Amino acid sequence: MRRPVAATPLGHNRDFLILWTGEAVSALGTSMSVLVFPLIGYAITGSPAQAGLATTAVLLGEVVARLPAGALVDRWPRGRVLLLSYLVGAGCYGSLAVATLAGALTLAHLVGIGFVSGVTDSFVAPAASAAVRTVVAEPDLPVAYTQLQIRGHAADLVGPPLGGALYSVARGLPFLFDTVSYLVGALAITRLRTPLPAPDRVRRPVLADVAEGLRFVWRHAVVRAILLWGAVLNFAVTLALVSVTLRLVRAGVHPSAIGLVDSIAAASGVLGALVAPAIISRFRTSTTTAVTSLLLAAVMVPMAWTDRVPVIGALLAFGIFLLPAANSGISAYLVTVTPDRLQGRVNSAGGFIAGGVVPLAPVLAGVLIGWAGGRVATLVGAACVALSLVPLLSSSAIRGLGRPGSWSATELPAEELPAEELPAEQPAGERPGD
Repeated sequence: MRRPVAATPLGHNRDFLILWTGEAVSALGTSMSVLVFPLIGYAITGSPAQAGLATTAVLLGEVVARLPAGALVDRWPRGRVLLLSYLVGAGCYGSLAVATLAGALTLAHLVGIGFVSGVTDSFVAPAASAAVRTVVAEPDLPVAYTQLQIRGHAADLVGPPLGGALYSVARGLPFLFDTVSYLVGALAITRLRTPLPAPDRVRRPVLADVAEGLRFVWRHAVVRAILLWGAVLNFAVTLALVSVTLRLVRAGVHPSAIGLVDSIAAASGVLGALVAPAIISRFRTSTTTAVTSLLLAAVMVPMAWTDRVPVIGALLAFGIFLLPAANSGISAYLVTVTPDRLQGRVNSAGGFIAGGVVPLAPVLAGVLIGWAGGRVATLVGAACVALSLVPLLSSSAIRGLGRPGSWSATELPAEELPAEELPAEQPAGERPGD
């Protein structure tokens, strides 16, 4: 059962603002490093295919650790998970900064740290989502998630050009900045007043907890359709954007100009996030999600025929304008219908399904560019975005997903849940594993 939270305007919710600020600084550093990974990978190897290995390693680390991380987040104090994750992230990027500035960075080091960073991120995502649900009243969750979208897009707006500029001065500077950003995130966590403990629950083997999260996700028709959509869309967008980045690198475009592509798109994301609350409240969540996919697929086709940064940025800006509203609505829906004790596991199970094939996208982008050219790689990404509509249009459950006020009616009825998914109130002596 969720602890009641007093309805406090988000602008006056101290703990939410602390979470928002700490993660905003960390997201800024991460957005810089995401741009730098393929750039420095290409500088080390001179190969488009190998340039994507570090990004693949990050995504692979997230996928490998995602399921057990969610189960452990539901066992451990969530504030401690966030603190330790930020400190590990600082150590990882600190080692990259030192090695790069010393001229001793190797591809193996870059890929290894990328993998560890992905593992760390797999703990941050469910812990941070559960933390937001803890400090924000349920009616305010859709707006809270739009604020998180603003944070992410603002980081994407500033981070890539700043990362490209710092990379031009010294390749290790973006990693040094990311190290500091993780330390700021860790400091922010120590300032929270609201406790973020582990939820009270029955102790069982980790694998049993993992299975419980997957079972909840798969038995919930709306959640299942959303995550299948997300799996195809995330893979497709990653494939297309990595293809564009590597294509521009091969064309000799300056790193800061490449970062400008992301910044133009991120500016649209910020604007989209500002109007997202109005979109979420006025339009059905199913409609917003489907239209978002259509727009993304439409803009990626002409991107295949140009290397001009302003044109590519403008197309992306148009395509992602609705993405904050779609993401915010879906995120708020997921945390609303998920019991508190399952937050970590369901978040991780959802992330595993939605991102399970994403690690293949950067490698496939490099292979496609090397084999058939950047135009073909981008068009393949656009086709995959269009395919993401299939789980949306084929599911009556997702087609019926309305506005926030109707979400409670779509929750999975208790009688449809296995006994172990119901709130456990067993005597201590009868708890499994005691």
